[in-house]
Formats: sequence, structure tokens, C-alpha cells
Amino acid sequence: MGRKLAAGVLAAATLATGGCARHAATAPTAGNLGEPPTEHAPTNTAPLTPVSTLVPCGDIASAATPPDCYLQSRDSAGLTFEVRHSGTGQRASVSITVLDPTGAQVQSLTEQSVGTTTPRLRDLDNDGRDELIIPIMLASANTRYVIYRTTGDSTRFQRAGELAGIGIDTTAAGYTVVTARDSYELWKVEFWTFDADKLQPLVTAQVQFLDDGTGHVGGSQCTVTDTGGLARTGLSLEQATAQFCAEPTVLRVRR
Repeated sequence: MGRKLAAGVLAAATLATGGCARHAATAPTAGNLGEPPTEHAPTNTAPLTPVSTLVPCGDIASAATPPDCYLQSRDSAGLTFEVRHSGTGQRASVSITVLDPTGAQVQSLTEQSVGTTTPRLRDLDNDGRDELIIPIMLASANTRYVIYRTTGDSTRFQRAGELAGIGIDTTAAGYTVVTARDSYELWKVEFWTFDADKLQPLVTAQVQFLDDGTGHVGGSQCTVTDTGGLARTGLSLEQATAQFCAEPTVLRVRR
């Protein structure tokens, strides 16, 4: 396929990721998960007065060593996450101290060689509790995300697994979605679910951009493959193709 097709696909990709900035419920770009959509945000019962003396993480620009900061959960647990970085470049590590609403330490987490990205919080499965998401920048366009999860009234997080893509989204059904660029012409949108605090793959929607015969993009084709969890959805492969190819995250890639 010619340069015009590649350029067209890149334009479509730009629209897909650009649309993420325009719509609250869309997938953010790598390393910048932003705030959770309003419709997914649980009632905030956290204390108004921060228990941490660090600065809020917010949108911290990339630096050789990012400043220490804190994250505040938006769910009923009201937990505070103190984020401290050590090292520089791709070898930089992050340590996270979890505090309860009284300021007491309940857990300490460490991830090695994460680079200079800053963790984020977001409810990825609409269960009312925030997940802790630690982005790890890769050499490619995609980012690796380490996901920590807790459920119910628990204040202790378990390492649920890793995802890789340009950003993470959540479906109305509570599935976790990660969009990854495989090549100029092929994008993969993976759908995951949590099972016993572990991420489990369901299906993948593959979006292939088509050449119209003149080197330009002549539309796209979406197919769905079973990545180990089709049976969990209760759908046939044909039904899953119709449903998942129509998901908003997939449609934004196909534009």
C-alpha cells in the first residue's frame, strides 16, 4: 500500500485518538488517563482535607525525575495514594503508599523500571471502586499499563495484570478495553474482564484499513477473534462480531 494510504490511516488514527479528548467516555492517549467519565464516577465520600502533605499529581510534565505527589480516589473508600519516584529515564521506579482517610498506612506498592510516567486512578469495570493504573512507556506508540485492583470494602490492592496499547476505555457492560496500534493498516481493540481480581481476555476486534486501489483509504473492515473468553460473553462469534465491532471505541478507530 502506498504512502497515501499510510497517511490516510494515520489521519484516521489521529481522529480516533483526537476523539478521545472530545468525548468524556473515550480512551485517553498513552500515559494520560485523565479523569473518569462522569457517568462512571462513584459517589465521592472522601474527606475534603487531603491527608497527604505532597502536592496533587494532576498533569505533571515529563521530567528526569517527576516530583512526588498524591492521588485521591473518587470512590467510597476515600483512599490516598502517595506516589514517589526514584531513578531516571526508563530505569526509574515508583513506590506508592496507600493511606486510609485517617492518614494511616494500609499498603505499600512498588513497580520497577516504569520510566517517568505518573500513575492514575479510574474505575475500569464500573463496580464503584477505582483501579490503580501505572503506565510504563514503551519504545513503540503503545504503552504498557500495570493494573492494580481491589473490590468491595477492601483497602488492599492486588496486581491484576498488564495491558498494552495507546489508552484504556470502559464499556457500558463493564468490560475493560485497550486500543493498540499493530501497524499503519491494522488496529487491535482488546476487550478484557476481571475474574477473581485478575484480568482475563475476552475477544479482540481487529480493524483493517482497506486500499481503494489508488493508494487511498477506501474504508475499513472489522473482524472479531476469540482471545480466550468468548464463552464468557454468552455470544456466538457472529453475534460477538456484530456487538463488539459496534462498540464506540471500535467505531472511533474505524472513522
